[in-house]
Amino acid sequence: MANPVEPNSVLARAATELRGAPQETNWVDISSSILSKVRNTTRRTWPLDSAFPSGSGSGRADTLRISDHIVKTTVRRALAGVRGAQPTEIDLDLDDHACIGMSIAVIGVYGDDLQAAGDELATIAIGVLSDLLAVTLDREAVDVRVDDIEER
Repeated sequence: MANPVEPNSVLARAATELRGAPQETNWVDISSSILSKVRNTTRRTWPLDSAFPSGSGSGRADTLRISDHIVKTTVRRALAGVRGAQPTEIDLDLDDHACIGMSIAVIGVYGDDLQAAGDELATIAIGVLSDLLAVTLDREAVDVRVDDIEER
């Protein structure tokens, strides 16, 4: 039976190797630079008003907030299966923390019915926003624009 390596021995060996390695004189500067870049690349989010589904019988519905990033990602996934239009950009129209509309940019497919694809995208997006945020939007609140056309 093989002798398994003890985790403590692996850590001890790694610590010894690190102690013996030449020290980088600019480590503080490099460390600050790395942290700055990480902070600049993190995604900032905006909390959107939502509500738990009513019908619990407890009277007034409880409220909650959902990140705009979560909403956009969920909409993007829901729109992925629509034939003839690939979403490239999703923007939420906001009034403070309330979603009042949406803009969707797509790449259309030459020869497909882009009007029908746009209507399907808008219908799906309205359903997702209704499910996630408990908002009721009409078709006019969702703008679908074709930014580019590609061949099949």
